[in-house]
Amino acid sequence: MVSILLFMAPAAFALVPVLHFSDINSGPKTGLNDGLGSGAIVTIWGNNLGDLQGDSKIYIGNEEAAHVYSWARADGTNASGPADLYTYQKIQAISFSIPASVMDGANNIHVVVNGTLSNTLPFVVRSGNIFFVKTNGSNAGDGAWANPWQTLNYVGSGAGGKFNAGDIAYAIDGLEQDVSGGLRIMRLKGTAERPYTIAAYPGATVLIKDPTHRGIHNFNYDSAYWNFSKINIQTNGNGISTFKGMRAIGNRITNYPGGCANGQGGAISGNNLSGRDTVGGGIKVYGNHIHDFGCDTTSKLHHVFYISNRGGFKVKSFELGWNYLHDNKVHHALHVYDERGCGDFEGPMKIHNNVVINQVGGGVNIASGGTVDPCLSMPIEIYNNLMVNTGLEIPISKRHYFAIRIVRDTVRSHIRIINNTIYGYGEPGSDGYALHIQGQDTPLWRFGGTWEFANNIIVDIHNLPYQSPHWKKPEITGGNLWFNDGNGTPAAVPSWSTSNLNNVDPQMNSLGENRYTIGETSPANNSGVASTLFISHDLAGVPRGGEGEISIGAYEYSGAAKAPPSATQLIIIDGIQHESPEKSAGNTIYRNGQ
Repeated sequence: MVSILLFMAPAAFALVPVLHFSDINSGPKTGLNDGLGSGAIVTIWGNNLGDLQGDSKIYIGNEEAAHVYSWARADGTNASGPADLYTYQKIQAISFSIPASVMDGANNIHVVVNGTLSNTLPFVVRSGNIFFVKTNGSNAGDGAWANPWQTLNYVGSGAGGKFNAGDIAYAIDGLEQDVSGGLRIMRLKGTAERPYTIAAYPGATVLIKDPTHRGIHNFNYDSAYWNFSKINIQTNGNGISTFKGMRAIGNRITNYPGGCANGQGGAISGNNLSGRDTVGGGIKVYGNHIHDFGCDTTSKLHHVFYISNRGGFKVKSFELGWNYLHDNKVHHALHVYDERGCGDFEGPMKIHNNVVINQVGGGVNIASGGTVDPCLSMPIEIYNNLMVNTGLEIPISKRHYFAIRIVRDTVRSHIRIINNTIYGYGEPGSDGYALHIQGQDTPLWRFGGTWEFANNIIVDIHNLPYQSPHWKKPEITGGNLWFNDGNGTPAAVPSWSTSNLNNVDPQMNSLGENRYTIGETSPANNSGVASTLFISHDLAGVPRGGEGEISIGAYEYSGAAKAPPSATQLIIIDGIQHESPEKSAGNTIYRNGQ
């Protein structure tokens, strides 16, 4: 029995478990037959879950998980998958099987850690088949646990009609596919309610290698609604091409051994040039670890993310969250660009909780090259991102020495840049800037939309200006901290930046696993201003608190207990009281995860 009582929160509370995202959000409750679980194996990622399960529990609906395969740090070394989401984001992950006793239809996943209840993630229990792929399997088999298939390309072609919309294929440890063209998905269309899924089994190392130009490939862009989870991809071209309704969760993408990613695409890339809506449907790109992608000869047209819509009609916006991107020589990290027949996007585009370190080109780049006006008009939210040492160059790609750039008159979006940390940008002696938001000179390059800039930390380490001389004033600003850590004369703080801390050392931690976080004595602690964007937690899952308890930058001070904005739920499960961290902001109840 579950009962819910609303009560006013106490003045302060300790860190509570918070769930961010899952690899799949629907599946069957039976049919696994691995001798451990019952139904689909789900992996969820969140903060403050604990490095070990101990006495903690995970539930779907009112039922406890059929089996917990892993409960650990998501550091890329264990059953949580190959992506390191712990070093900077402090994320843990749990893999568990859906129990047969749970009711069909819409349910919620939650955890209880040290007697405290988390927020919830949605999951729909529905029909579907579960299959397995193993190196010593046979494509002539039925794909069951005891008789697995042998290759992922067999699954990607539909397994002779046996693998259908709503089905799940788990790849077992040691599976490696090293073929030209990578994993090809051949004209298989799922639906939002019944997607196809290929995921690594808990603890499995699954590798797709492509010496040419594709890792996971949407053949002819004719497939839709696919989930890919916890897969290692090594390629000299595109890591994962986009699918309408795709979820790319917890994967690791890097160069093919001894090779160099190159081309006109990226680690996760696709366009809608064919008009088939291959980039729409709300693509979710969560918790991927992309590193050492590209080389000194990589084209400036190859990026970390390159998801564009050129089909001439609007499609749903995509979301980039909780990704770890470092030491990439492909151009630009968090990249939003379109051209030609720009179809535009609908709904807010969210770019949040990402870590970008040592990046050629911009940390964030928003631009267009199309003649259609507007080319991009959707709202864009950029928050809780850590960007360190961006705006680097390689011999073939120069003069993009910035952390954040927004240009072109056909970009008409309203862009909110809130609670980010920028530490170092540009090359020493370059004409680099932290911000290149153009509003002057060549009319074609002037940003045609509006923007906000609040509660950001900007640290210059190369004695470079904070902003381009061609700047455009934001509509809303405040609570920003500007600091020169390059032992030179501090650059002039932008004249439009009000209610800020000028030339003040944020006192960020410089060593160890807490690097770039702030301490109790940091001037950034609790010095932020109320913004137009409600952000419940920081980059590491620490609550932001109410007005007067918001810090500047991507991180809050983790040692401070903060009151939530208003009310909290008390939930009783089996007679035990659990406090929920769900918080209300106005009339909106915030729930992490999708």
